[in-house]
Amino acid sequence: MKKHQLFATALTAIGLITAAVPAAAQGGNAANYPNAPVKLIVPYTAGGVTDIMGRLFAEQASKRLGQSVIIENKTGANGTLGGVQMLSADPAGYSLTMLPIGTFRMPHITGAQFNPLKDFTYISVISGFNYYIAVNSNSPWMNVNDLVAYAKKSNGAVSYGTPGANSSQHIGMAQLGVKAKADWTHVPFKGDADAISALLGNHIQAVVSSSSILPYVNTGKIRVLASLGDVRSPDLPNVPTLKEQGYNIVHTSPMGIAGPKGMDPAVVKKLEAAFREAYNDPEYQAGLKKLGMSALYMNAADYTKYATETFNGEREALKSMGVEVK
Repeated sequence: MKKHQLFATALTAIGLITAAVPAAAQGGNAANYPNAPVKLIVPYTAGGVTDIMGRLFAEQASKRLGQSVIIENKTGANGTLGGVQMLSADPAGYSLTMLPIGTFRMPHITGAQFNPLKDFTYISVISGFNYYIAVNSNSPWMNVNDLVAYAKKSNGAVSYGTPGANSSQHIGMAQLGVKAKADWTHVPFKGDADAISALLGNHIQAVVSSSSILPYVNTGKIRVLASLGDVRSPDLPNVPTLKEQGYNIVHTSPMGIAGPKGMDPAVVKKLEAAFREAYNDPEYQAGLKKLGMSALYMNAADYTKYATETFNGEREALKSMGVEVK
């Protein structure tokens, strides 16, 4: 099943509602929660991989909660607008958002309105992105060390594309350059598709991309040199990680769900239980696989711990790249 078919199926199954959830219908009693639809913000455009994943998850979560989970797209600001929305959201549990890893990075760069350590209630991580370093299949490089050696010999002639400055892909490749003492030029694009097009046109020498490259790998147009995960990707089991090639660099970019600060622990417990069941549903797991996303789950306690560690870790990673942090 193609991605657009998954999107259509998800829309049909959850009966997408575009109107806002009526505030009057939202009760404050945790024992009766939820007694109205729950809004889930996806901070990316409709029809993208994250949006499709969110709608598939919403379908399964709706079944467990007994109320519709309504997707609302809020795009821009490197995926942080969902977090901004939580600053003014009622903590009753009817307004939630998906949080990308940029939530923990952008405050150090732009001085975002929210503080990830104080302004959110973390509920669950429901998926993750796999990232890959890839080159055109007509290139001579067969592994990361080949690319590193060429970059050193050619005095920075290697340019690589990512979906944007300060993205996980950009930071991962910059960290590799520091560790390998290799100079290369970052070329930020508007998304994976533009970066891949530039690679196929031989305008750049490499890309750091998510699962968007998989169709091109399957047709032999692109060669993957490494994955940035802690373990090998099930989609490309023959591709070694950066760690296996001697570079202790890992970027997995979990995608989680959070609400505003001050949520009732009893409501969080209900959501956590429903989200765990939704995550484990075979249909959702099959959807993740079709989308090329990794199956990654964290409960509320683990996600809260991850948020703290990642917020602090992102600051140090940015400083190591020479980025001026707030």
